[in-house]
Amino acid sequence: MGNMKKNERKMIVLFMAPVVLIYLIFFLYPTIRTVHMSFFKVRNLASPASEWSFVGFKNYMDLTKNPLFVISYKNIMAILFIGGLGVFILAFFFAVVLQKMKTKKFFRAAIYLPNVITPVALVVMWTQYVFNSRFGFLKSFFGALGLDRLAAIPWTSPDWAFTSMMIAFCFGSVGYYMVIIMAAMDKIPKDFYECADLEGAGSFTKFFRITLPLMKDILRTAITFWCLGAINFFLWSRVFSGSGMDPKTLSPANLMFNMIFGGSKTQQVAEHINVGMGAAIGVTLCASVILVFVILNVVISKEKYEY
Repeated sequence: MGNMKKNERKMIVLFMAPVVLIYLIFFLYPTIRTVHMSFFKVRNLASPASEWSFVGFKNYMDLTKNPLFVISYKNIMAILFIGGLGVFILAFFFAVVLQKMKTKKFFRAAIYLPNVITPVALVVMWTQYVFNSRFGFLKSFFGALGLDRLAAIPWTSPDWAFTSMMIAFCFGSVGYYMVIIMAAMDKIPKDFYECADLEGAGSFTKFFRITLPLMKDILRTAITFWCLGAINFFLWSRVFSGSGMDPKTLSPANLMFNMIFGGSKTQQVAEHINVGMGAAIGVTLCASVILVFVILNVVISKEKYEY
């Protein structure tokens, strides 16, 4: 019996070793290297460590004074909370409505469709055919309803760029979370709802007393996915503004990219290229993700229901 357990432990170690080794090489080492680099002033990503200048926490202190960094964090906070609220309300709405439809497969696929299209193509579609101030869908739609003030909104102007980007991004995200929510709803036994009907429970009561509590684990996972996507917001911001450095649509990930690779011609950034500071932005993003994960696990309890 003792030899069997010993052999089992050896087999576990044998199978786990490659996974642990790959994790250490491709994730843990770059993470430690990035944290280490964030305490130095580095002019070039290819510079040897001997040319780095130790500055301690100066990169982090300078970031708090950098207006672009502050604006970029405000932008992703708006996406995280305002956009997230809109996405989950719409995802729940469509999930509940489609559950009662016989043709739900078609509409589920149609709403999910934006998730299989590259964000670059979606940005072109939104800016050219929806937000266009001359012949866009919103201008024609509001104009047909006689809402001239809404029809006259310049959606692609700098003042409206962030709102337009958030609407387009959230629109494309609804289908993904709707599918997750629908899958969670499908797992709930129908007997619970039939019993609630016999006791005279209404739709809201059934939703808040049965549906929501029984899909709490999956809901926490879905919110975690949303938070990760919002904090690491990059591609939409970069494509929507052209350079990715428009303060109206700037995200920390884009600022980090320009700090490290110098991909912007913006004078304000070009004069302050510092790979170490870019690494510091990466560390703050990683810390934000961990903080969000901890908060979600505290706010949404891990109490499980068996059914």
